[in-house]
Amino acid sequence: MRGYSLRRRLLAAMVLLFGLGVAASLVAYRSEVGRLSDNLGNDTLQEQAREFLYGLHMHADGTAQIDLSAAWQKAYSDPRGDFAYTLFDAAGQPLAHSPNLTAPLPLIPVAKDRTFAPIVLAGVGPDRRAAIAARTPDGGVLVVARRDISRKKLVDSLFQEASEQLLVLVPFAAVALVLMWGITWWSLRPVTRASHEAAAVGAANPEGRISEHGLPREVRPLVAAANGALNRLAEAYAAERRITADAAHALRTPLAVLSLRLQRARRRGSIDWPAVENELAEITAMVSQLLDLARKEAQPRQDDIATLSVVNLSRLVREAAAGVVPLIERQGRELEINVPETVAVRGHADDLRDLVRSLLENALWHGRGIVRLGVRRDGSGRGSVMIDVIDEGDGVPAGREEEAFGRFHKIRTDSPGAGLGLAIVRHVARSHGGDARFVPGAGHVIVTLPAANTDSTDASQPTVAVGSGVP
Repeated sequence: MRGYSLRRRLLAAMVLLFGLGVAASLVAYRSEVGRLSDNLGNDTLQEQAREFLYGLHMHADGTAQIDLSAAWQKAYSDPRGDFAYTLFDAAGQPLAHSPNLTAPLPLIPVAKDRTFAPIVLAGVGPDRRAAIAARTPDGGVLVVARRDISRKKLVDSLFQEASEQLLVLVPFAAVALVLMWGITWWSLRPVTRASHEAAAVGAANPEGRISEHGLPREVRPLVAAANGALNRLAEAYAAERRITADAAHALRTPLAVLSLRLQRARRRGSIDWPAVENELAEITAMVSQLLDLARKEAQPRQDDIATLSVVNLSRLVREAAAGVVPLIERQGRELEINVPETVAVRGHADDLRDLVRSLLENALWHGRGIVRLGVRRDGSGRGSVMIDVIDEGDGVPAGREEEAFGRFHKIRTDSPGAGLGLAIVRHVARSHGGDARFVPGAGHVIVTLPAANTDSTDASQPTVAVGSGVP
């Protein structure tokens, strides 16, 4: 798909708006000229009469002296001119008329209470004129006239004269276009800079981001979304590298041990199948935990816990406990379960079930004695649900509680397992808005989860002991 230039689109929009503005101005001006032309002839003849009266001087003998400007004298003397006048005395007799007239203009009476009479049309054909009469100071009448011009011709003439003045706008329009081009370049320069910053993000620079400094407000949401996408990609890339490094670190030792055992078996001609099967089972369990942790970390993080489905935590706890019964029986241990009938939380059922199973396996592999599993409401009134897993072992040494939740971290190096169980527990708890912690100096792990609003807890559920039998 062929792209387009935002800069050219902005320039085209500005030019279009400029052209529409000029066109609208011309239409409005022509309309205004048409409206004013109705009174233009009347106003012009009145101004002509006033200027004539200003230069008129009457003598005592009844004669008149007329002082006009050179332009008006020329206009009244031109036989082909449009302007003419006739001066009448108080008795209505012609005293003088313009040289371009062969006969006086007709007398137009003026009311005694008026200075001007209305415009009238006098004559026929080429001699047809618009005339107006004005009362002179001595009671006479002055009639001035001009050849009649149709309204349409008058409007066209005035509009053409005014439109010619618009040619002055041409150089200004050219300058405006240059300014528009420069302004669009200056306005889009931060966008160009942002595109260069985005192009620099890659494997060699995974932490690079697009700066919002100087960008228009309309573009910032797009940049923020792009930076968010880059953050998520960086997190996924880091998680992938971490899983790869963890897998290489975790599998190196058991694979080396298995390789040595197979080499020894080749030299001796016999193989210890129970030992091989045990080591393969350990590798399989480790790979399963790695894949499980990778799957959980690859899931989109849920920012709004309220949108997750409501699940019955009590049922998930019982199901997880049932899944570790074979391990309990092999170790000859005992599990006590004390959970209410129903505890509602929001979350993913499979992940929460894995959380409880990992807690129980951690207590069975690394603790000793009876394991107690309970679910209770947080007594602080914060609306949280607590999962307690307690064994009779010494727990984690003081000050090393946080280390126990790290990947592949084991307090005792000779203990079974890959050291991923508690890492899974904490990740699931935090992805559900909670957390996991050790009680210092005791084999006691507490997981805190937000309770759902629909939660109803029946604390009267009795304790169930699971030993060598089925729960």
